[in-house]
Amino acid sequence: MDENTEEYFSERYLQFIPAVTDWKEAIRLAAQPLLEEKTIRKSYVQAMIQNVLNMGDYIILVPNVAMPHARPETGALENGISILKLDEPVYFNQGEAVQLILCLATKDNFHHLQLLQKVSAIIDEEEKVEALVRLKNKKEFIALINTFIQEEEEE
Repeated sequence: MDENTEEYFSERYLQFIPAVTDWKEAIRLAAQPLLEEKTIRKSYVQAMIQNVLNMGDYIILVPNVAMPHARPETGALENGISILKLDEPVYFNQGEAVQLILCLATKDNFHHLQLLQKVSAIIDEEEKVEALVRLKNKKEFIALINTFIQEEEEE
């Protein structure tokens, strides 16, 4: 992926799924587009799951949103983000419900911070998260994400 926001947030990195059995499956599914595009290795997926097992539910950034990630050296080959939207929430270890899983992969700190800024623009208000969760159309979902980012950048 290049540095273009539209490249980071595109339909090919977005999945809508009715439900998953547990949070580990949610992370595996969320990471799938990044694996297929060779943005990450399988070891990165395992590292994301292991991080939650070791450190708890720290990946839940705001209510209803989790952002699994791991250290670049565990298998991040490129910079990228993929999104899994669930109709039914998945519950993490402390019982927190999540419907949006944003799988983040970055090669270095610069890109990590750059992508975090964009993610922040998407989830910094409860209303934004609710609007994204309600959407059933991938084109509308991506368009709304890009609108949120653009609005943030214009401020």
